[in-house]
This record gives sequence, structure tokens and C-alpha cells, in this order.
Amino acid sequence: MKFSLISAIALLSIAVWLFAQGSKPARAANDRIPVLVELFTSEGCSSCPPADKFLEKLDRQPVPGAEIIVLSEHVDYWNHIGWKDPYSSHLYSDRQSTYADRFGLDSVYTPQMVVDGATEFVGSNTALADKSFAKAVSTTKIAVRLSSVSLGPADTIRARVEAEALPSS
Repeated sequence: MKFSLISAIALLSIAVWLFAQGSKPARAANDRIPVLVELFTSEGCSSCPPADKFLEKLDRQPVPGAEIIVLSEHVDYWNHIGWKDPYSSHLYSDRQSTYADRFGLDSVYTPQMVVDGATEFVGSNTALADKSFAKAVSTTKIAVRLSSVSLGPADTIRARVEAEALPSS
């Protein structure tokens, strides 16, 4: 239940932001470009606190021209050491495994940061993060609009999403 409610709140927040952005032109000169930043982390990971702090900093929108959308995704594979991360979910571990396949990695690790689903690196590496943000801001993105969002039974979210056609590449 706690995970469902947290997930619902996160999805609803992103949906509201996208809905607000959907009424604007795709790239007006003063618009900030949305950049999704996912951090795969765990409270059982001793290397994660610097990356967690960096993600916190990113939530304050320090990247010119970017609207940073931060997601802290606590994986569950650290839970085997006798202590359970209360924020962990197997869904996040599965998502990270999908990225590992996409990026041709031999294994998953924390802290791992993924920017716009296109680049990955150790989550505390600010130099690689800056390069990834610059690339993400300059990448053409399709417009996404939400025409309705509602909360349904059992903490489900229903949304109608409309998107432009993807480029042929």
C-alpha cells in the first residue's frame, strides 16, 4: 500500500507537470527542456549518499535551460544483507536491469544515474552528469500532452496520453 501510494503520488506529479507543459509550444526561447534523471540507489549502499545529495541538488533546478525531473528509485537487491530499505521495490530493480541490457552492462550497480534513458554513469560523477545534461537539453524531444488524469479505485491512476510521432531514426 505504501509503495502504491508513493508511486501514485510520483506519477501524478509527473502527469501534472506534463499537463502544464502540454499547453505550451514545444520549444519557445524561454522554455526549459524536460530532462528525466533516474537514480538507482539504496539505503543499504555505502556509496550512495553522495549521489543522493547530488540528486537533491538537481531537484533545485541548477541546469540552465533544463527542467530536471528527478526520480530516486530504491532497488531491492541490497535487502539481502539483513536490513531492508523501506523505500525499495522490485519494480525499480527490474527497471534497472532493463537499462543494463539496453546499455550492454554485465551487471547492475548503485548508485547508477540514467539521464533521459540515453546515458548512464555512477550517480556521483558530476562531470559525466554535466555532459549528459548538455546532451539531453540539446536533443529534440517529442511533445507529450495529457488530456485527462484521474485517480481510480485501489490507488490506480488513469491518464490519456497523446504524443507526436517518433522520428524515423
